[in-house]
Amino acid sequence: MSKEITQLHGISPDELRKEIREDFRKELQELAKIFSPKEPTVWITRQEASRLLGVSLVTIHNWTKEGVIHAHKIGTRIRFNRSEIENILLNSNKRASK
Repeated sequence: MSKEITQLHGISPDELRKEIREDFRKELQELAKIFSPKEPTVWITRQEASRLLGVSLVTIHNWTKEGVIHAHKIGTRIRFNRSEIENILLNSNKRASK
């Protein structure tokens, strides 16, 4: 195996190491996004959604019709994605604090 020499002008060895590390970190972050484990979808009933949001079943029905929350029909049953309901709670707190 022969050794080849590559010369770089205008950059110090420390700067080169820093650049390589930064590029390597960026690539690792991109890979982490792709390969991060996904949480399974948790489906909840209307009653569970109403308890979680602290509102009545009528309000859940009205919010579904108005598009405030999104209902999913699974077979003959209506279910709500728990993470969507939790996001509604988080966003409502942000809006209320403004």
